[in-house]
Amino acid sequence: MKTPLAIVEIAGRDSVAAAVAATRDHGFHELVPTVAFTGTETGDRDAPARAVSVLRSLVPADTVVHEPVALSDPALWSAMNARPAAELRQRFGVTFSPCLACHLYLHLLRIPLSWSHGDAPVISGERDTHDGRIKLSQTPQSIDASIRVLGYAGVPLLQPIRGLSGAEVADLTGHAWEQEQGQLGCQLSGNYVNFDGSVTYDEDAYERYLTGFFEPVGRAVIDAWRAEREGAPAADFNAVVRRLLED
Repeated sequence: MKTPLAIVEIAGRDSVAAAVAATRDHGFHELVPTVAFTGTETGDRDAPARAVSVLRSLVPADTVVHEPVALSDPALWSAMNARPAAELRQRFGVTFSPCLACHLYLHLLRIPLSWSHGDAPVISGERDTHDGRIKLSQTPQSIDASIRVLGYAGVPLLQPIRGLSGAEVADLTGHAWEQEQGQLGCQLSGNYVNFDGSVTYDEDAYERYLTGFFEPVGRAVIDAWRAEREGAPAADFNAVVRRLLED
């Protein structure tokens, strides 16, 4: 039996809007906010706590919003995003951006917590498009791939606002909260954006990357965690990624 509890990915306005929409649509009684860290964060460290406070004010009064849980795994982030950069560029021909696998990393971090709560669903605030602005880490293809990866772990990844416009998101959270305001930034933000604001990339290479690395590495990490639960030593994620690419 599925738990009436959900894990909430807390970042900024979109993540709060997603939690509000998912609670409305699914009737969750309890929400566990989670704040994931990569080590590249910049800005106001209190922003996630304020986002949780806003969330409490927007969901029904009988919905329990727990204290936020902080999550991080620097070794996993490095193994997925930093160490294999040269190999990924050579193998898939895709313009390297750590933002791609970083978003998958952020989803993956919630899996052990979900397992400990009866495979509780994870609520994410990703969108297919940001009013026409391209985010390589949030495309319809990458969002679908992330859903499949978490599905491999038995964890539903809910994306309740992926088709909404910025105005529709603002309707859920209040129009005083602008997109990308009141949230942590990243040292690597904009690494794939040209100086004129445009984003250019090879769509075929992007697809090869998703099918050849993004999804397989997510499943490999999940397999390593499952093995740990059965008594295996803690995974060496650099070795996990290397084996994946060598195979």
